[in-house]
Amino acid sequence: METHRIPPKSGSAFAVNAGETFEVVTPESRQVADLVAFVRDDPAERFAQSYTRDCNGKLRISTGDALYTTAGEKLLTITEDDCGVHDIMFGPCTDWMLTDRPTSEGYQNEPGGCRENLSLALDAYGLDTSVPDTMNLFQHSTVTDQVYFDVRESPAEAGDAVTFRAERDAIVAVSACSAKGVASGTTLTPIDLRTPDGTVVDLASVHDDRP
Repeated sequence: METHRIPPKSGSAFAVNAGETFEVVTPESRQVADLVAFVRDDPAERFAQSYTRDCNGKLRISTGDALYTTAGEKLLTITEDDCGVHDIMFGPCTDWMLTDRPTSEGYQNEPGGCRENLSLALDAYGLDTSVPDTMNLFQHSTVTDQVYFDVRESPAEAGDAVTFRAERDAIVAVSACSAKGVASGTTLTPIDLRTPDGTVVDLASVHDDRP
């Protein structure tokens, strides 16, 4: 396996073959990562939050659970999980969320959210599709009385990893979340990928000129 570092406030994309595994790692505590995946030969079929909740019968998924597509098929399966706390309710941060919605904690964010960074990284694969809602790794979301939901501080510790097995040939995109706030705190940090040897990982960020 090879390690690739996703810098803070950046996205990445790579191809993975059915049967292969990869890991998403937070090298420092608390940092949230966003993940989305597409069926390689038919990108219109992609990870679906709603069907993943439905097919697993739960709001929080971990070891042994699968990420399902818009066609109700397994795309990725979680085989190991150090943290065990992830979100499949919230969408990725995006420009308008970072700039138009003030935070109660007074954090200052700039344009360039996970949706924009993931989309930029996926350009390398020519995907003519919008970035759907993501699996938000290491994000602690709660629901109270089936009415209110919120985000709390991530419990992820430095070095925590989530291992996925691809059930189909896929294109996967992962970002280091760009939102300062309750989940990731005021200091945004990198995310590491561990992929099969020889995997090409394309990095992109609206905050710099990386291709």
